[in-house]
Formats: sequence, C-alpha cells, structure tokens
Amino acid sequence: MRVAAVRRDKLKFHLVMLGCAGFVVLALASLVYVCSRPQTADVQASERAAIEQCLQRSRAPERTEIYRRAQADSCAEMLEQYEHKFGADAAS
Repeated sequence: MRVAAVRRDKLKFHLVMLGCAGFVVLALASLVYVCSRPQTADVQASERAAIEQCLQRSRAPERTEIYRRAQADSCAEMLEQYEHKFGADAAS
C-alpha cells in the first residue's frame, strides 16, 4: 500500500513537471514567433515618433537636470534599439 502511494506521488510530480516544461516551451515558441515577424512601416513610424517625443521631453526646460539626463539616456537606448531593429539608415 505504501509503495503505491509513493508511486502515485511521483507520478503527480512528474506530470506537474511535464506541464511546467510544456508551458515554458510554449512561452518560448510564442516569443520567437512575435520577434521573428517582419516589422511594418506603421510600426517603424510609431517607434520613430516615440523616440522624437522622448527627445522633446529630454529637452524640456521645466524638468530638472537629473530628469533630463535620465530621459536622454533612455532616448539614446531607444534610438540604439531602433537602429538595431530597422538599420542605421532608418534612424536618419
């Protein structure tokens, strides 16, 4: 009787682990799918607009210097990711 309970517990454990592994595989597959889709001109334009808005905020005189500097760092990172995604020529 005790051996059967141990086997049942092990089976439950293995089924839960299998379910977790399946979830991880599914999550990774969906991430690969989303990242591998081609970017449209609308996506590129909206990302460029977001960068321009970021740059405007980083130059806002009513903000503190610390805020402007942090915002400028964020804008530089956004621009770097944009160039990586769409090419250096697209950033100009």
